[in-house]
Amino acid sequence: MKKAYINAKIWRSGAEAFLVEDGRFALIGDKDTILEAAGDGEVIDLNGAFVTPGFVDSHMHLAYLGYYLTTVQLADCMSAEEIVEAVKARTADVLPGQWIEGMGYNESAFTKGPKEITKADLDAVSTEIPIVLTRHCGHISCVNSKVLELCGIDETTYIEGGEIDFRRGLLKENARKPLTDVMGSASAAEYEQYILAGQKAVNAFGITASGSDDFLIRSENYKLPLDVFSKLAYQGRLSVRVNEQCEFRTPEDLAEFLDEGYTTGVGNEYFSIGPLKIIADGSLGGRTAKMSEPYADDPSTTGTMAVDEDKMDIMVGLANRYNMPAITHAIGDGALDQVLKVYRKYVLPGNPLRYGIVHCQIMRKDQTQEVIDQQLCCYFQSLFLDSDASILKERVKPELAETSYPFRTLFEHTNASNGSDAPVEIPDVLKGIYHAVTRKSIMTDDEMNQAECLTVDQALESYTEKGAVAFGMEDEIGKIAEGYLADFAVIDTDITVCPAEDILKARVIRTVVGGEEVYSA
Repeated sequence: MKKAYINAKIWRSGAEAFLVEDGRFALIGDKDTILEAAGDGEVIDLNGAFVTPGFVDSHMHLAYLGYYLTTVQLADCMSAEEIVEAVKARTADVLPGQWIEGMGYNESAFTKGPKEITKADLDAVSTEIPIVLTRHCGHISCVNSKVLELCGIDETTYIEGGEIDFRRGLLKENARKPLTDVMGSASAAEYEQYILAGQKAVNAFGITASGSDDFLIRSENYKLPLDVFSKLAYQGRLSVRVNEQCEFRTPEDLAEFLDEGYTTGVGNEYFSIGPLKIIADGSLGGRTAKMSEPYADDPSTTGTMAVDEDKMDIMVGLANRYNMPAITHAIGDGALDQVLKVYRKYVLPGNPLRYGIVHCQIMRKDQTQEVIDQQLCCYFQSLFLDSDASILKERVKPELAETSYPFRTLFEHTNASNGSDAPVEIPDVLKGIYHAVTRKSIMTDDEMNQAECLTVDQALESYTEKGAVAFGMEDEIGKIAEGYLADFAVIDTDITVCPAEDILKARVIRTVVGGEEVYSA
């Protein structure tokens, strides 16, 4: 069926209308031409609304976002006391054998009381119900005594690539793995619900495609997520195009996956295999990002490497044999040193396989230049500026802070795409554009290096065309152009001409994927 959309203000176009047919943009032009071409088809009057290509969130965790929505959400808690009250409120609903899970707390934002949440706080709620709270970065969990008991963790426990603070009940990086082992995997039905809830949430922000890391979310390995995503795609039940960023616990799991015939590009337009995903270190907020020098506000640590160089090299080399690139989470400059060293062995001139760096946060000038020289794809999150602007100057020396989060430099010299890392951040694209343009925290008014601000046009491109290139889908999505898949977002405000502050007031009012409306305000 033909659908004519008229009276639109289309980003980067002088046209006012477009025709959608068979899930693609069939024609773009003036209203009369489009109406004539539509014939007896449906006509949708957009009444002057701003239309962009569907937003591409280049790095997130779609299933984890859906899972997050089932937990106690702690992002708005400004003290340990508020967290305790939120957790207590959930105890009345807990059945025997169930756990209480909470996500999203950020002790750096606490406005009263001690700037931490500990085992003692959770034991005050219950020592019988297992309670696990995950910090908003996703790299640290605070647990009560019951969880430590169930996981078999005591004062002497050591886990490679992780850190255990038994007294405070903090499990960092790989030390969180026993939680998954004890809690067990989700069922296929549960996992399906996580995906459906996650995609509903992202569609409301105008997101039509995502690079999503899901294989180890409530799952022992890749098989459950792969099966559920594939089934939903086959059934036509996905409302967001998923490019899977494939994470594995062991090289053996990766080898099995490759031997089964999976590699980058396998799949269809709704679910496809993307790159290998590796997590090299932790987070800045939790001081687990691996630095080349000790943290300025905690000289006792340089952070944590989650994977050693040999294992990283084995996995990158194995994937490379199957033309599968790697993208690696590297937040600290120490972790980035290791990643760049490994990549030098495998990235060909021009980076045809599209190897990448996820986050691009703490970077020295020499590292930024090497990323540019290797033409690595950069997956950054401007949403992180809201919380990180207030802690960057505390965590690292001034000269390193000045060269960190170099988003404009990377945008202008590499394929740098934007995302949310949801549920680390809620995937609010318009808020992400605001932060990219202002590099200013809403919470604290702190700013980062203003020379690295993007223009609104660049920020929009980082959420559209650049993400499409990262996925190898630049001929299919990311543009409103004839022949492209009809993925687009309708916004109530032309954000290219309004004051930056008004971008935060703008709202997505319609999201369309493949010509089908998946969200309407």
